[in-house]
Amino acid sequence: MTKQRLGLLCGCVLLAVAGWAQTPSAKKSGAAASGPVMPGSEQWMDIPAAALVGTPSVAMGGTVRIAVLQGDPMTAGRSYTLRLSCTDGTKIAPHWHPTTENVTVIKGAFLLGMGAKWDDAAMKEIPVGGFASAPPQMRHYAQCKGDGVVQVNGIGPFVVNFVGSDDPGPAKKTN
Repeated sequence: MTKQRLGLLCGCVLLAVAGWAQTPSAKKSGAAASGPVMPGSEQWMDIPAAALVGTPSVAMGGTVRIAVLQGDPMTAGRSYTLRLSCTDGTKIAPHWHPTTENVTVIKGAFLLGMGAKWDDAAMKEIPVGGFASAPPQMRHYAQCKGDGVVQVNGIGPFVVNFVGSDDPGPAKKTN
């Protein structure tokens, strides 16, 4: 490739990047726009009532907020990335999701337990940078240790189905 063509190619790439960086962000529509999300620029809101099914078996005792970074968490089959912000000590009662949930701790620590019944002794601490994944219908619960932020990604819908302590869990497949 000649120096002129290489210079022209570099110039085009720089113009494209500069134009993309100056493009105004999309208006709020329930789904997040693509592109970078800088720390502190998240649009925090209450968790939509449609995402919460049933009655929590454990008192929350704190505040949880949500910020959609990418995609549409409420639409089946659509990918999403969101963040949950919670105050120290906030409990997320035993629940399950219809799709796989992938969680990365961004700030603070997250205590995670598996099962339909809350058990402090069974919880494992996940520090900043730690990751956990729960397959569809896996009963689990969590608690924020310190004011925290976790990033959740998966395929929609993002629905939290609260369970009672007598919940038997998903039916076993028989052959």
